[in-house]
Amino acid sequence: MRTLLLVLGVIFITESAAFADLYIVRKGDSLYKIAKRFHTTISKIKRLNGLRSSRLFPGQRLIVPGRKHKPVRSGEAIKFVEARLETDSVKVDEEAYPLTATVQEEGERLDELLSVPFDVPYDNWSLSILENREYRSAFLSALVKVLKKLKNTPYAFGESKPGSGMDCSSFTMYVYRQLGVELPRTARAQYRVGVPVTKPELKPGDLVFFRTYARFPSHVGIYIGDGKFLHFSSMFHGLAVSSLNRGFFKRRYVGARRVLSEKLLKRIAMSGN
Repeated sequence: MRTLLLVLGVIFITESAAFADLYIVRKGDSLYKIAKRFHTTISKIKRLNGLRSSRLFPGQRLIVPGRKHKPVRSGEAIKFVEARLETDSVKVDEEAYPLTATVQEEGERLDELLSVPFDVPYDNWSLSILENREYRSAFLSALVKVLKKLKNTPYAFGESKPGSGMDCSSFTMYVYRQLGVELPRTARAQYRVGVPVTKPELKPGDLVFFRTYARFPSHVGIYIGDGKFLHFSSMFHGLAVSSLNRGFFKRRYVGARRVLSEKLLKRIAMSGN
């Protein structure tokens, strides 16, 4: 009987978590206030989060019973990247300069410089190729195609299915998989791959990390230039654009990792991914 009750309890918690929201505790919050806001009970919140006391602290993440909210900024985020793509477009003699010509002309020289991910010296990861606007536009174009597949996907803690729900690290994992890079599932694990880069060295495509509820990196996004990054946000219920240099994320930024190589960017440009 005890075994049956235990199994039923596990099933209840799992199913409740699957249809839950991730809430970040703010100053002045209490379990009573949060329970009232989400039309649930203190005991349910405690059970879902394994809490033994009612003490909370700002920045703490809580799973609370709820529903998947419709994304509120995904369309806005995609338009932001598309605007950068338009700004980056290059014209020569009033005609679009063919990117394939650029790649072919530089091919032999680049072959000596291009790297293979995760097994090269740091100086081969400079991504100077992105200083060429054609390459940068090719990368942003590939990124936009992936983002459009996720436009109506809501934020859902612990999920990783386009259309159904994603969180911050399943978002980055999905995007980079479409671009040809396999990443681990969590933000903490993703912080251990690739090559570390400083803030002044950031290039579009770099992963940026933050401490939000723990001492280790617990939130991740994709840098897109000019101090902005894309991420799957619990606050905005899905895809959003935020600034590295303001407010919450400025205070909690912990570093960046580079997982794209020039070889991969060249492949993306040639394939029109």
